[in-house]
Amino acid sequence: MSDFGRAAADDVERDLDLAWELFAAQPAHPKVAELALRVLAAQPERSSVTLLLANHREVCGEAGEARRLYLRVAGRRDRQFVNAARALRHLAFAERDHPGALRWAHTVLAEEHENWDDWVELGSARALCGEHEDGWRQLDEAVALCARTTPDELPTALGKRAAYLLASFAPPDRFVPAAEEAVRADAANSWVALMLGWSYLVQYRFTDAEQLGLRLLRENPTEGLSQGLVEMARTMLRIVENAHAQDITLEDIRRTGVIELGWRQLRDQVLGTDLASALAALDDVVPADLRAVLRPGVPISDVPRGDELGSGVAEDLVAWHDGQQPGSGAAWGSAEPFRLMSAAEIIAMSAEIEADQAAHPDWPENEVWEQVMTDDAGAYLVMVAFGAIVKRRPGHPDEPVAESMADWVWDRVADFGGRDPRPAPRKTGASPTGLTPVPGTPSPGRR
Repeated sequence: MSDFGRAAADDVERDLDLAWELFAAQPAHPKVAELALRVLAAQPERSSVTLLLANHREVCGEAGEARRLYLRVAGRRDRQFVNAARALRHLAFAERDHPGALRWAHTVLAEEHENWDDWVELGSARALCGEHEDGWRQLDEAVALCARTTPDELPTALGKRAAYLLASFAPPDRFVPAAEEAVRADAANSWVALMLGWSYLVQYRFTDAEQLGLRLLRENPTEGLSQGLVEMARTMLRIVENAHAQDITLEDIRRTGVIELGWRQLRDQVLGTDLASALAALDDVVPADLRAVLRPGVPISDVPRGDELGSGVAEDLVAWHDGQQPGSGAAWGSAEPFRLMSAAEIIAMSAEIEADQAAHPDWPENEVWEQVMTDDAGAYLVMVAFGAIVKRRPGHPDEPVAESMADWVWDRVADFGGRDPRPAPRKTGASPTGLTPVPGTPSPGRR
């Protein structure tokens, strides 16, 4: 090689080193792309640099361009193929494309099956695609593999398992032991600890919830969710201590499902599957004929508060759209023509029922209910205990419709062609992967 060639090669390596260093410090810095493109102009076959550029594009929100670059590397089938597959798996997860994430998770493990993290990602993808029990078992097996092969990474593996259990809607009884183990391994994992504390409430472990909340507040005194955890725990402890002296007993609270509802709403808020997120997603896909019959929303400051309107569910709905034109329920495209009720309609109907309870036997005085939609023919969609949505008709038992209002809205998002971020419903049978984790070492580095 001539002196000129050696100098040019040295320049390429300096650009590459600088690009990696800059990406590590400021992944969205425009200089990363400039340096990577300069290297690729000299060495277009260098797949690791194409992956670096794709990583940069993804961080900058250019998912389509990142995917194109990842697929380019995958198509070469060189030494970087498995890293390109991992990147495509990550991108699919980020876009809530659960089937796509599962496909790429299998692709990765067909190439390399010694890295515990790849098995964690497979378990998460399986659970999100509806193979809940098999996916959750895969997460446990991945943690065991990490403990055998790279025990110094065990706190990370435990934290990931807890986070992925939550993301796949694992019930508190499944989540709590995993979260406890993660917190024991890494007490600084405040996010898992917070969710653990709220899970304690669902298990009616109020003292444990209070103590964990107080510990979190010592670390971050202004954290609102930790404050709420302590306040809720202390409220429940007072009710337990003074059960005989209060009109509200612990059993009354169990029947309402208010704690379980609070847990689910917090979980959904953390995961971006809550009602507010669902309504925002719905805005992007509402058909024109439905949009035409929806009334403008009411600013949250103008929405009646407290018992007049009801829960935050009704507030979220009327802030999005304050009802819709009577008789326009068919615009939703569902089998039954239910339409959104306005704040005024909800308040007036509730007042009418309260004024003459005997004339409204289908609306029990001592039960949780909140009407949110009507078919204008005497039937309603109602939020009841545990946040469930039911259809209520005079003289008939309530009929289940959805687990929550957020679920009902996400169903409409999916109906209208939008992306549904929720895990798939549980599958009853096992779906074997044909893969078994074996001990090994992590995959090679960046180059």
